[in-house]
Amino acid sequence: MPKPIRFLIVLIFLSGLPALAIAQSSTLTGASRSMNPAISVNGLIRGQASRDNPTGDLNGFKIDGVEIQITSMVDPFWRANFNIGMHPAHAHEGEEDAHGEGMVVHVEEGYIDGQALPGGLGLRVGKFALPFGKHAPLHMHQFPFADAPLVIASFLSDHVFSDTGAMGTVTVPVVPWYADVRVYGVSGEAAPFDAHNKNLVGGGRLTNFWDMTDDATLEMSGSFLHGPDAHHPGENKNVDMYGADLTWKWISSTRTRGPAMNLTVEALWPVYEEGEGDPWGWYGLAQYRFHRNWWLGLGLGQADAGLDHHEELPGHEDHDHGLEGDLREYKVNLMFAPSEFSALRAEMVYYQDKVTMEDDLRFIVQANFTIGSHPAHLY
Repeated sequence: MPKPIRFLIVLIFLSGLPALAIAQSSTLTGASRSMNPAISVNGLIRGQASRDNPTGDLNGFKIDGVEIQITSMVDPFWRANFNIGMHPAHAHEGEEDAHGEGMVVHVEEGYIDGQALPGGLGLRVGKFALPFGKHAPLHMHQFPFADAPLVIASFLSDHVFSDTGAMGTVTVPVVPWYADVRVYGVSGEAAPFDAHNKNLVGGGRLTNFWDMTDDATLEMSGSFLHGPDAHHPGENKNVDMYGADLTWKWISSTRTRGPAMNLTVEALWPVYEEGEGDPWGWYGLAQYRFHRNWWLGLGLGQADAGLDHHEELPGHEDHDHGLEGDLREYKVNLMFAPSEFSALRAEMVYYQDKVTMEDDLRFIVQANFTIGSHPAHLY
């Protein structure tokens, strides 16, 4: 074959490579797939039986929640994340609790993160999970047990604790360990605050993190919130929330998916300007992976209204457990988690009111599954 013809064939072949590459990364509409966001869907399905409470919402099967998460780079300066949640309606949300038949759809998170900002500053704008403590920022499918601890459900939220505003993050440069500070201002839509008050809610969190060994880490942090109190709407009363948490994690560095353990203790103190009671609470949990796909969990906690008599703290009438007297909880579960995309757990929970001595023993099985690409969970 003459050299000019061979050269022409090679030239035609090379000229077709870009078109082939575009075709491999494009949709039928001609738009590049590289611009498509990562989308995932999570589902939680529960079966539950109560020994002491015959009501329908505590016995039978129901959907705990469905979450759709969408994440993507907007451009070199911003990254976006949206999380749309669906969960059973509660009476305080203006719907009848129809044993899982009524579902509420809402945006749990919808924010953008600044990328490559000067001075290592982090910026988040939109609706986001407030970094108060370890448990409150978690979505339901990230919970270590089927339900949030009593202290978190009573004072903050029984699912992700989120609000709309802006948050800045900066790493502390002068300490010999990793530490960062997060400061934020939000509108006050979250449950403990009066959303109709013009005053914003302000908060902050200091996180300290140490590598104890090649296998273990320790985190010790403190959180603070200040804003208009929802218990006294229109009266310009404020509430301060103080929190402290300690987390120790260990995972074997010599075996893939070998033994691992998580220990967490968290305490929370609300201080109401009106001075009602002396409420506080805490919880502790331990999770141990004894086989590559099997976890054993233990938990206990307390939520105390701090009242001298058995009376519901104003503003907490609509919580599932209410906040009356001194509530205790004891939990144990066994979880089979073959991957980050699925888990099945069996759980036993015992609730007790130390004032009335009433109790409630519950048995729960829960399936947790995720489809699609999703970002890493909180550490």
